[in-house]
Order: sequence, then C-alpha cells, then structure tokens
Amino acid sequence: MRRPIVILLAAAAAIVVVALVAVSLFDVNKFRPRIQAELQAKLGRPVTLGELHLRLFPLSLRIDGLTIAQSPGWASPRPLATAKEVYASASLMSLFRGRPEIKDLTLDQPQLELIRNQQGIWNFSSVRTDGTTPGQASSTKPPPGNNQEVAAQSGQGTELTLNRLKITDGQIAVTDERAKTPRAIYNHIDLAVSGLSPGKPFDFDLAAHVPGAGKERLALTGRAGPFEAAEALMVPITGHLSLEEVSLAGLNSVAAGAIPPNTDGTISGEGDISSQNENLTSKGSLKLEKAVIRGGKINYPAAVQYDLVMNRKTEQVQLRSGSVKLGPTEVSVSGAINSAVKPAALNLRVTTANASITELARLASAFDSGSSSGDQVKGSISADLMVTGTANAPQVKGNISAPSVQAQSVALSNVHAMCNMSNGVIVLSPLTAGIFGGQENGTVSLDTKPARPLCSVNARLSGVDTNALLSALSSVKDTLYGSLAADSNLSFALGSNVETARTLSGVLNFNVTNGRLKNINILNELSRVGKFVSGTPGAGGAGTALQKLSGALNIKDGVATTNNLIATMNEGSLSAAGSLNLVNQGLNLHMTAVLSKGISSVVGGSSIGGFLNTALANNQGELVLPVLVTGTTDHPVFTPDAAAIAKMKLNHLLPTTGDPSKLTVGSVLGGILGQQPGQQKNQKQPSPLDSLFKQLGKKKPQ
Repeated sequence: MRRPIVILLAAAAAIVVVALVAVSLFDVNKFRPRIQAELQAKLGRPVTLGELHLRLFPLSLRIDGLTIAQSPGWASPRPLATAKEVYASASLMSLFRGRPEIKDLTLDQPQLELIRNQQGIWNFSSVRTDGTTPGQASSTKPPPGNNQEVAAQSGQGTELTLNRLKITDGQIAVTDERAKTPRAIYNHIDLAVSGLSPGKPFDFDLAAHVPGAGKERLALTGRAGPFEAAEALMVPITGHLSLEEVSLAGLNSVAAGAIPPNTDGTISGEGDISSQNENLTSKGSLKLEKAVIRGGKINYPAAVQYDLVMNRKTEQVQLRSGSVKLGPTEVSVSGAINSAVKPAALNLRVTTANASITELARLASAFDSGSSSGDQVKGSISADLMVTGTANAPQVKGNISAPSVQAQSVALSNVHAMCNMSNGVIVLSPLTAGIFGGQENGTVSLDTKPARPLCSVNARLSGVDTNALLSALSSVKDTLYGSLAADSNLSFALGSNVETARTLSGVLNFNVTNGRLKNINILNELSRVGKFVSGTPGAGGAGTALQKLSGALNIKDGVATTNNLIATMNEGSLSAAGSLNLVNQGLNLHMTAVLSKGISSVVGGSSIGGFLNTALANNQGELVLPVLVTGTTDHPVFTPDAAAIAKMKLNHLLPTTGDPSKLTVGSVLGGILGQQPGQQKNQKQPSPLDSLFKQLGKKKPQ
C-alpha cells in the first residue's frame, strides 16, 4: 500500500518539476503585444508596456514600466498614468493557451495625471468607452492593422474587469481648468480595489501615508459603485474616514499649499461618508493637538464637530452644524461654502458665548486674514456674526458684547457694539462701553495685522477717571485727577503706557471738573514768582484744587500742544498755551494767572516786592501774573514771563478772572493802587512813591 502512494507522490513531484521548468523556460514576452492591445481596448487609449517577466511564486507577470496616454482631445504633455513596475497575475492555463487572462493588477509607484476641463469633464471619464470625452467624437481615425489592434486603438472591446487592483506609493496630480487652480500634487497614495466590474459596486481601501513622527495615516474604506463613466465623480459611495496622528506639516507635503505657512500640529479623528446622486453627506469629529497656526501657538487641543452636505456637481457645501472648541472657548458655525470658486466663497453664521478673545484671535489667524496672533487684547466675548466674502479674506459683521476687554493698559467694561471685521481690521461702531469709571460712546477700530495693533478712537467720553486714562495712555501718572468729559479723535499703537504715548496722535477736546493737581501748588509758585510778602491765603498743602480745567489738545507722536487751556480755581483763574510731552512729561507753557480781587487785595500794594516786574493789576483790582512753566509734571519750574509782562504794560491790555485767556483794555496799576471800578480815568492817581515817602516821614524831592 505504501509503495503506490510513494509512486503517486513521485509522479506528482515530477509533474510539478516539469511544469516549473516549462514555466521557467516559457517566453512570456511574446504576449506583450496581445496584453498591450487588450489593455488599450479596455482603457480606450494608447498603452505602452515594458519588458515582461514571469514570476513563479506567486505566478504572475512583472512588467518593466507602464504608460497610459491621454485620450484624444486632451492637450497635456503628461500621460494619463505611468508606473515604474506592474505586476499582473494570470492563470497558468491561460498562459499555455496563449491568451493570458489578467485578474489582479498591482502598480508600483504609479503617477496619475487628472485634468478637468472648463466644461467640468475629467480626462478619466472615458476609461471604458471610446477614448474621448462624453459627447465628443474622436477626430482620430483608427490606424490600420489587425482586428485586435484596431479594436484597441479605437477603444472598442471588452470592458475593464479585475478581481483586484492595487496601487502602492502612488502620486496623483490634479489640474482643474474649470476652477482655474494651479496643478496640485498628492504623494504617498495606497489604494486597493476589489471586484472592479462594469455595472457593479466594488469595495475599496484608500490610504495616504504622510511624513512625520506619528502614525501619519489617512484612510478611507468603504463600498462604491456602480461606476458610470459619464458621471465619474457621481459614483455612489458609503465609507468611513479616519485620521491617525496626521501632522499638518506632513499633510502639506502630500497636498502642497493646503496648509497655511508656519502651521503645524497633529490631527486625529473619524467620520462617516455617504452619497446619493449628486449629494455627499459627511458627519464626524476631529481633534487638533499641539497646534501652531501661522506662527501662533494654541495652548489647548481644538475639537471639531461637523455635519455637512456637499453637492458634488456644483461643489456647494451646506454646513448643517459645526463647532470648534478651543479649550474653554467654543464657536458654533453653520451656513454655506461655495468651493467651486477659489478661494472658497463663504456665507456662514458664527456664534459664541463668553469666549476668550485671545483664543478667538488665534483661531481667526487660521484664515489668511492678516490677523496677528499676539496676546495684546484679552477678555471674554459673546458674538452673533455673519461671515461672507472669501476664505482668505472673510468679511465679518454682527453684534458683540463683552463684560470686560483689556487692550494692554486700556480697560473697557460692559461693551456692546456692532462689529465689522475685514482683512485683520476690527471696527466697533456704534460702541458703548464703560471706561475707567465713566462712559464711552462712538467708534473704535483695531488693526491687528502689525505686531503692535493700531487703535483708533473717535468717541465721546463722560465721567472718566482722568488719572486712570492718563496713566494708561501716557507717562503722566498721579498728576491730574478729576472727572473727565471729552470728544476724542485719537490713534495709537497698543503697548506699555510709554510705548503707547510715543505713537499717540489726534485731537482731544476735554473738560475736567472737581479736579486736583497733585504735588503742584500753583498759588505757592505764583507767590514765589510775585514775591508776595504776606503770602497767599489758602495756598498751603501740596496740590491745587481745580473747579474746572478745559481746552483742546493737538497731539502728534506723544507731544500735546494747546493754545486755549483754561483753569478755574477758588483763588482765581489761569490760561496757558504751549506744549506737554506725554512721553517724558516735559512742560513748555506760557501761563497767565489772574487772582481774584479778594486775594489780590490781601497780597497787593507794598506786599508785592516785585511789583510791575513780576505782577500787574487789571482795572477790576485783580492781580495778573504772566509766568513760564518748564520742567516736568513731577517738578514744574515757574519763572516770570518778562515778554508777556512788557507787552501787557505797553498795550495796557490785561485779562480778568472771567476770561484769563482774553486781554481787555484796562489800567495796569489801578487795582494795586486802590482805584475802584467806575472811577474817572482822568482822576489824578497818587504815585506809589508818595506813599513810600509818607511812611518814611519825608517830603518828596522836587
């Protein structure tokens, strides 16, 4: 019994050896014209094959190179497809019969050149028919030759049927003439298709591997078909999309230009895809970690939820719902995107509640809107906005509100505004907000493109803490206090108070009430300049109380000039013209002080050691002191203004407490010498020397 089995095994082994020897000696290269003609017939376009080699394990053909030309009517210097090596499996009997039947096809490092013309037709849409685009007759007559060659070159023959099609490490280049986009190249593509047959659905497994340290895998698996050439992109599909630790920088190497510059991070997620007729539906979630967008680091993972429908023919995307959650900040998005145009057109509604302004700015920098990713503006915001325009230059309009906003040293509270954003410029108009204990109404714009955002304010202020505002916008601190009302038209760059002051320009019309100059006692300084022997009542203390301080400041690069500064005090009034440097606190003012009649009568007459040199008197009995104020706001220096004194004496023009900035006709000496209002001007006035000699008990010299 054992002997027959041994004989059978030996016979079988001999047959196998003979078969292997026969196969090894078999010249498969003679089938190259036949296989080439069959592929041309099935694909409907010229095909060129390299040398053929037979592999025993597994039994298959190796082809040294494959080129599939573009069909007639497509003007492209590049072929439809090329492959470095092609492996085609065929049954042994079909080889012996001389009609190899290829069922499995593997392409190593293929390159596909996909083109869509201006009519929206793709160059691969005629793969299984006549070699021309649908609705277009071929202008190329079939070349002469045998029937197989004629069938191959004319595109007539059997349809493409494969048990399995496999692509490894492929490259796909896409040119869209309809969308007028430049040629884009996608690398490292793997594809496996099972059961590819006309009129039937097929299974597929598509994967892209991108460079990077993680898993770096993007995959789409599912079922598609049946495939209709006339509507190549309308093929029904049901699948599952997954991304595993895909780096954005690596994704950019697969789809060059898809990711903004200086952008990286790791994205993972999954979603379901299905289509019916022209509409494709997708729903899923994504997570972005360690993200850097346009150079700005995002401190939190970004979680994205989406539910959308896309019309594959018109490329209109309807975002039924979507959200982006960046740490504690969440933004909801819905609306439409037209991706048929480049850049994509937007019509979206964006809402958020109590969201971080800093994180929203970083999220906005993902768009090419020019927004800076810095942290100059902080706070939380609620918004209901419409986003229109294009993806790289969105236009944003809507309502915003915020309990508090901090822009460097400028603080706003209870903000309500209509918002317009375009190209990195945010305009809030009309705006109402609390600012340093008061109220602001008007327009504020913020240009976020520079590293130090530029701010413009055209607003009315009321009840504002003067010292807080000056401290925020300049180096003048703890100097002027009071309640500020103002009309402002100012611009500046956000930064520290000194940096802000250097860029501050514009016009400020202001009125400070119930104010106080800290550490500057104007009456003491005037007493020193006027050489008041008896001093000045109420001049004690370190500061000066101001009933009112008003005027207009013209500011250029942090230097404020004025010609109508007026202050009202309990003891009198003053006017000033000159400059105040808001950067280094420097002063250069011509000031005229007019003391009230009561104060003047106390310090007047012989109590004024420098009479007519440092002080004058108007015809209302009020003492007038023109002075120069230099130094700084911390250490002002008061000196007599000799030029102003001489001019007043020469012209007999002096101001009054009612309007210290206006010179009126009046006696230069009357108030000091006791002339009362209403006295006749031609009445003889006693000489001050008479009083002096009388006190000394001497007669006046003749």
